[in-house]
Amino acid sequence: MEFFANLNGISPWWWVAFGIALGAVEMMTMSFFLIWPGLAALLLAVLLALVPGLGGEAQIAIYAGLAMALTFLGRSLMHRYGNDDGTASSLNSRANLMIGRHAEVQEFTGPEGAVVIDGVRWHAIWPEGATATPGSMVEINGANGMSLLVAPEKG
Repeated sequence: MEFFANLNGISPWWWVAFGIALGAVEMMTMSFFLIWPGLAALLLAVLLALVPGLGGEAQIAIYAGLAMALTFLGRSLMHRYGNDDGTASSLNSRANLMIGRHAEVQEFTGPEGAVVIDGVRWHAIWPEGATATPGSMVEINGANGMSLLVAPEKG
């Protein structure tokens, strides 16, 4: 238990340095994981400044508890209020990346056909009752698997 004895009487600045080091590693990795243990170290530094006689076992126990609590709380808050700009939803779906683009109708039979975007042929599904002629332009307004949902171009 020599490790815990070394923590007795330690300066709060060591915990500040540890928190800053974790923050620096977080900036290099961009994992959004090490920020929470880093904040726990900074909070422990404040606590240690207020209660300077805190033993080594207590410091480690408080740090572990703070790190776990902040990690769960932080991840929960990021999941709830995080920036969801839709980039992750289209990461593995090329069809979703086509939404909002315009395509040229290649062929049209019933509710299905084919369109061309940037020289690539795509299976397309038209809304019920819509018509299209080869060579006309349509707008991509959705995707269903690898099929594009198209509508007549506006304007």
